[in-house]
Amino acid sequence: MTYATLSSVGPKIAFAISDDLFRWTRLGLAAFAPYHGIDFVHVGNKDASVFPVAIANHAGKMEMGLLHRPLFPGTGPEETARHHGPRDVDLDHESIWISYCPMPTNSAEIQQLGLFNSHHFLAAPVAPWARLKVGAGTPPILTRHGWLVIYHGVSELTGPRDGTRHLCYSAGVMVLFRQHPGEIRYRSAQPVLTPVAAGAQWNHRQCRVSDQH
Repeated sequence: MTYATLSSVGPKIAFAISDDLFRWTRLGLAAFAPYHGIDFVHVGNKDASVFPVAIANHAGKMEMGLLHRPLFPGTGPEETARHHGPRDVDLDHESIWISYCPMPTNSAEIQQLGLFNSHHFLAAPVAPWARLKVGAGTPPILTRHGWLVIYHGVSELTGPRDGTRHLCYSAGVMVLFRQHPGEIRYRSAQPVLTPVAAGAQWNHRQCRVSDQH
């Protein structure tokens, strides 16, 4: 299981393991190696999920795969909302990343995970409904089309009466190639689940399921 824990630099990814989902053993925080000068250690990080089986990294080696969204300075939705209209997206700092960690080589009980030392940016905020931020969501599920991932995107809405702006979190779909999960096979152009205003009350919302595939 992945979960978020709070540190002095913001949220961090932590792991726990269980055989029965009742009794859990904490494995500590995720440890990341730097990548081309990008520091994953001293920034917040969350929205993490692991693949249920070992997957091939960029070199074809079978390892533990992790989807995560580092929170580099200036990439929060409240910060990116200041840029109205089209903007340049920093792929290194605003994307969902996929990182890999060597799997244990024996059947001994796992006490601590190794170092995530292989990284690749996976998905950037490109669609209007995810213009401000994207983040990982559900653990990937293997289907006949590839690895199905539900992820979230953030956009900005304007209130109908006073013009105040609100952040809107919606859910979209990605399908990753089965043999090469670091590559996207399909990505929904529209969200599949999004909140909408009901009636005249802006604060009262209901969920609407999109008819997109």
